[in-house]
Formats: sequence, C-alpha cells, structure tokens
Amino acid sequence: MQEIMKKSLLYILSSLLLVVAGGCSDDLNLSPISNKNIEGFYKTQSQFEQAIIGCYHGLRNANLKSNFSYQLTECRSDNAWQQVDYDDGMISRFTENAATPVLNTAWADLYNTVMRCNYILTRIEDATFDDEGVRKQIEGEARFVRALIYFDLVRYFRGVPIVDKPLTISEAYSVTRATEEEVYDFIISDLKAAIGLLPDVKPKELPNRATVLAAKGFLGKVYVFQSGYPLNKNSWESAKGELEAVVNGIGQAGFFSKYEDIFLYENENKDQAVFSLGCQTNAQGEGNPYPSRNAPNGIKPGDTELTVPFGGSPWQLFFDDEILDDIFSEEGDERRVYSIQTEWEEKSGSIITNKPFVRKYQNGPISAASDWDIDWIMLRYTDVYMLYAEALYHTNNQAGALDIINKVRIRAGLTALTSAAISSVDSFTDVLLKERRREFCFENQRWGDLVRTDRAFDVMKKFLSRYGIADNLKSKEQYFYPIPERETNVSGIK
Repeated sequence: MQEIMKKSLLYILSSLLLVVAGGCSDDLNLSPISNKNIEGFYKTQSQFEQAIIGCYHGLRNANLKSNFSYQLTECRSDNAWQQVDYDDGMISRFTENAATPVLNTAWADLYNTVMRCNYILTRIEDATFDDEGVRKQIEGEARFVRALIYFDLVRYFRGVPIVDKPLTISEAYSVTRATEEEVYDFIISDLKAAIGLLPDVKPKELPNRATVLAAKGFLGKVYVFQSGYPLNKNSWESAKGELEAVVNGIGQAGFFSKYEDIFLYENENKDQAVFSLGCQTNAQGEGNPYPSRNAPNGIKPGDTELTVPFGGSPWQLFFDDEILDDIFSEEGDERRVYSIQTEWEEKSGSIITNKPFVRKYQNGPISAASDWDIDWIMLRYTDVYMLYAEALYHTNNQAGALDIINKVRIRAGLTALTSAAISSVDSFTDVLLKERRREFCFENQRWGDLVRTDRAFDVMKKFLSRYGIADNLKSKEQYFYPIPERETNVSGIK
C-alpha cells in the first residue's frame, strides 16, 4: 500500500507542482493552471499523507536515483576518474561551467523538492486532520526533508536563494541569493524544529520515515560542516551534543561487528541505519539503481559470482588499481574485499581482471536492471560515530576520538593507532580523512570531507597531475559549482 501511495502521489505532483525556483521559463508559464489545481489538493489528512511521500521521493531522487547524486560528489573526488566526456567527465576534470547540463538538473530537482515541502508547511495549519499527532509528524518530516535538500544545495553552490513558501511569478523573478551562513542558519532552524515534531523511534510499518535521532544526526553533521571550510564557525560543542545523543540513543547495537553486514538486505533498517531511503523492486521504478549503475556496462547478466543480474550500466564510477591502492593504503583492510569486485565475466565470456567495480549493496531481490529492493543508507551509525570522534577531538577529548577511530580500524582488520598518530590537528585530520575514505568509499562522502577540511585543493592537484591536467584546478572557488546558466538567465542570480 505504501508503494502504491508513492506512485500515485508522483503522478499527482508531476501534473500539479511547479518548479518556480528551477529557472525554466516553460514551467513558469504553467503557473496559473497549476496553482488552480493545487488549491483543491492540500485539504485533508489523507492528502498530506500522500504529499509527504512525494517529499521523500524527491529526497531519494536527489541522493540516490539521479545521476547528479554521485556525479557532483564522488566523481569530483580522488575516488574516481571519469574519462568519457559526459557530465561526470567534466566534473572529474574540473572543466565544467555554468552551462553544464547536470548543474541545471540538480538545481531544478532540488528546488522541486523544496517546493513540495513548502506547500505542506504553508497549508498544513488550515487543513483538516483526524489525528493531531499525524499533523505534527508530517510538519516535522517536511522540515526534515527541506533541511537536507538545502544541505545539498549549500554544499554544491554555497549561498543559494532561501525559498520557504510557494512563489508567484513575480516573486520568483525577484528572489535573491542568500549567504552561505544564512543558508546554514536556515537548515539548522528547520532541523531543530523537526526534532520537536518527529517521533522518537522508527515506525515498524514505515521504517524509512524520519525520527528525532535521524534529525539530530544530520544536525550534528551540519554543525561539523559549518565548523569547516569556508565558514569555520567552530560549532564543535553543538555538534558534539547532537551526535552524542544519537550515539547514546542507539548504542553499540549500531556498530556492527562485521563491515559487510552493514549493507546486507537482511539487515535493512536495523540500528546501523540511522536513516535510510526506502527502495522496492518491481514497483514501477521504486528500486535502488546503485548496484546496477556501478557494474560495468559489458558485464554478463547472470546470478553467478562473476556476473550481475540484468547486467551493468555505462554510468558506473571508474577507477583503477592505483586509486584503490591509495584508498586502501594499509595491507589487510577487509573493507577492500567487500567494497570492490576485481574479477568479472564479460558478455563475450572473457574473464576481466583489470577493471574493478563497486559491489556495495549488491544483494537482495531484483526484478529488472537498476531495480534492487535494498534500501540506501543515507546516514550510517558509523558516520555519526566518526563525526562524533571529530567533535570530541575539537573539544579537547583526544582520547575519546582515538578510541572511536581505533574501533573502526579494528573492525576492518587493521591495527590500533597510538596517541602519537593524532598529536596535532593536522595529523588528526590526516588520520580521519584516510579512515573516512576507506569506510565510506563510493558512498558520496569523500568530496564533502575534502572540502570541509580544506584539503581538496592540494589533494586534487596531486591527483589530477597523474593525468596531466593539474592546471585545471585553479583556485578554491572550484570547491563549489557555478549557479546554472539557465537559472541566471531567468532570475539574474549569479
């Protein structure tokens, strides 16, 4: 029933919702008709229950289904090298510009989801609800989703327009670009409000819905990013408080003893997943595309150890043994074996051993290509745990930070570090980045980590020099993407 509601709402929203902030003049011309239809929709509890599923759908699209979810993150980092001149190739080579199509796609899709949330938040007070608890939860969920979308926007584009209500045509033309600090303040405000509205635990029948701990986990992560480049706000105490609440609220049950168990279908929505994006196969496109998307385009379809059901995709993340040796620079790291498949069968029957690919999440039911049943974990307990280690270090608890890092290392089959390894802020950052790179490889975390620690310029200069294009990276301004040209042409925002 939940999946039927998801699809029904998608059709409703695709015909009713207007991406005013997306910058498409054709869409703007649809406004009078769209607004007339919308007026009759946001009235009852049932309609709001459908509408919030549409918000979750937008969040999943932005962080999993759409290609920009990895093209603007993992492809930008030293974890992948995209040689073909698609959008991801330009992103990898730092040759994109405001006209690069993926930037407009990301901008429009993200603001589409903002608008979905805004319709809920501006109309929910006047609607008829049978259960006031449901009204409260849906408002919290809309604020939660909107905050996460703006967290994506500010990390992609820095300061962006803050749109907190549906816009008229004239209002859309007059929006201005907020500062980065103002966007972070808006995100924090939404998440704090969500914490006061959301349920404490995951509903058993709807485990992919937001909870207090999910909101606290993301709020802690927002504070960590706010403490880094370029704002350097020193919000470490605030980060520690929110992240500590999640660590204590879930406990060590969230820290699985085996790394590979984190991504097993049978462990969906257990304590390792603070917040997941729900996926279901054979439900008209509601499945997880990640396992198929990251398999080679030439891999033989099948269900053996050397094949992938329904084959692969031309959109995979490309990397070689040199990149993998950089990631897994210490011998015996068990995460390499689970994360990477090094041998596979080509459609011709040849066995390929020199073109590795990502194999995370490659389990569970599947009914078609890119349609896996397994959920995507958007916030892992280990992510919260390691962010907490950072907050501890920067609030004068170096021993506590080291203890967490060593637990992560020992689980991966590595030896514990001594306090000498993190004796300075620089050395701690070196250790932290290496461990996070291994732990979260190909989960779209690396680029954000490099930027917030202000290591991206030096790391990427060195990486790009392998391919003779180090000069493509000219300044730290390229930590962020330009406002899409299409948006600038319509609204004047630059």
